[in-house]
Amino acid sequence: MTRGKTAPARARAEKLRPALPPARPLILAEDHGKPVLLPAEKVGQSGDRWVEPFLAANRPLLERMDIRTEVRAQRGVHLVLHPGRRIGAVPLLSPSTRKVVAGLLVEPRFRWTSLGSVFERIGFSVEPTLGDSLLVPGSARQVPPWLLAAPVLRRLEALWRHQRRGFAEVEEERPSPRGRIDWRTWATRNVPVGRWERFPCAFPEPVFDPQLLGELRWTVSRLTEELGHVAETPVGRTLLERTRSLALQLGPGPQQRPRSHHRASESTFVAEALQAMGWVADKRGLGGTGSLDGLSWSLAIDEVWEAWVATFTADLATRLGLQPTPHGGAKYRLNWAGGLQSMGALVPDVALRGADRAIWVDAKYKAHLSLLAQQGWRRLTEDVRNAHRADLHQALAYANLAAVDHVDTVLAYPDFSTSEEHPLFAIATMASGRRRVRLMLAGIPFGFRSPDHREKTLSAWRIALTT
Repeated sequence: MTRGKTAPARARAEKLRPALPPARPLILAEDHGKPVLLPAEKVGQSGDRWVEPFLAANRPLLERMDIRTEVRAQRGVHLVLHPGRRIGAVPLLSPSTRKVVAGLLVEPRFRWTSLGSVFERIGFSVEPTLGDSLLVPGSARQVPPWLLAAPVLRRLEALWRHQRRGFAEVEEERPSPRGRIDWRTWATRNVPVGRWERFPCAFPEPVFDPQLLGELRWTVSRLTEELGHVAETPVGRTLLERTRSLALQLGPGPQQRPRSHHRASESTFVAEALQAMGWVADKRGLGGTGSLDGLSWSLAIDEVWEAWVATFTADLATRLGLQPTPHGGAKYRLNWAGGLQSMGALVPDVALRGADRAIWVDAKYKAHLSLLAQQGWRRLTEDVRNAHRADLHQALAYANLAAVDHVDTVLAYPDFSTSEEHPLFAIATMASGRRRVRLMLAGIPFGFRSPDHREKTLSAWRIALTT
């Protein structure tokens, strides 16, 4: 009878067996959200001296994401990550091998659906910055395809707009002469059969690089396929319309998968488009259905908020009969005397102007208004009160920029409440000589849930500003 291995033999065999590589976890956080505890074992480390080498290897990646770090020594040494104003995904590297051991994904606190609604309204005027070639483990399924499809599509559209055509010789029979005419063929083939009005011509015709055109068609086809998974969302429909419009411009013809190696190009548009086509060809998380690992990227969510407030106030201006300036378009220089100088200008995010009225709006992606509504001024932390006090002083400085009788200076905050009927407002009035100056803290939802929600919010703002 064949006997099995003894326990010591099994133990020796277990030691000799190659260890399976541990799964590379994806660590989740929210912008401006709760701190995230990062234990050593989560990133393949051990002992009490792993933090400094780990930070040295990952500091540029964490700084790109506006992550503040803190070291805690409670039952071992742990690293605490404090998310800031950026969302995005970055890989985390082993300090010894510099290989990817984990991923970090900072999601928007208002969820992807709200961010998609905002992007659809602002027309993708703010886009994520895409990182290097290192992929983020597990992030492709967490990030909606429209977020990274947008910058890829923009690069393809830019290439098509700035296309540089070459020339190829085209041969065809035409009813009127063009270019070089093959008179011998005309005389020996066409005339004897009564086709004397058809001329065999050869002429140069401007053409787009056929290989590049085939790669463009292939990439646009894949983007269309991936965006089909989110076609029911407004932002998905918007991007689908753009991909279909580009496909029509490219026209029918052969498709070719982009080559993996990079081609030297003197054009920035070509180089960026080739890189984007490579991402799609390699399935690097651009659609979320063909890969687990995704591209690294980052996006300043406060810049998205500023663009959203500018779009909202542009709609509001028409209801108030005022003229809006573009985002950041109102710039008032500070004329310093002497060599010692400070900031050069006051630049409100938005200005709405009329004959005898001015409204200054500054976008603040902070929770101050909601915290005031929930806790009141006295219960706020000292850090929050100091930050809010600085915002108030900034808003009041804008009140002196217009010599008109009625001035409103508004700090626009995200409205965290779920009520569609009563957006948050706080209003203070000041007398400045003959002028009336109002300071307003006002809430705007981060994206609208419906057209009715948008109308109610615009109406509430109009009433608050005209009362």
